[in-house]
Amino acid sequence: MRSFILILITFFNLNAFAQNLPFEGYILYRYTYLDLEGKDITAQKLLENDSVQHYYINAYNYVAYDENQNLKQLYNASSNRYFFSRANDIYVLDAGETSQPKPMFTLSKENKEILGFNCTAIVEGEGPKASIRYVSEDIWVDPKPFKRHVMGGWGPFLEASKGKLPLELIFHNKDHTMIMTAVLVQSIQIPEEAYDIDKLIERSKK
Repeated sequence: MRSFILILITFFNLNAFAQNLPFEGYILYRYTYLDLEGKDITAQKLLENDSVQHYYINAYNYVAYDENQNLKQLYNASSNRYFFSRANDIYVLDAGETSQPKPMFTLSKENKEILGFNCTAIVEGEGPKASIRYVSEDIWVDPKPFKRHVMGGWGPFLEASKGKLPLELIFHNKDHTMIMTAVLVQSIQIPEEAYDIDKLIERSKK
């Protein structure tokens, strides 16, 4: 299957941050990779891993693409279905099913500034391998539509963060640490067809 092509989206200056409205829009994440000693090994890891993620979200859906505009994941709250791509094929899972226990999240006093947003940390797990997500009061969605999304812990995370979206994520793997940091956040209106898997597949074949 050929690469997915993003639907043309018109950007609007919605001033959603100042008005404290639920976020609908686009977040561009950039990946950084560190070895177990904290040395930057991004250049090496990018030979086989993504460099960025283009992430779009509204009140009921999200969709993400890699740097080549290939579909990575898509979720629809109405059906609670999660789509992802592997080797040019699209797979679907019930986002309400998981074999993992419900993750435990702890609010931390640690904070940092990301893109001018004051962010606080939410920690998953304990010890040096705990995952950390930095969230801002200004970038949030209503967590209720995502409540059934227990796969991957997304619903429980939004419940713990009160809907605040991560602007930085730190995950510790067996041989490295992966950091996803937002380098661009824009409030935009996104057409519903951008979250329609059948229409995305149809467009990719043209």
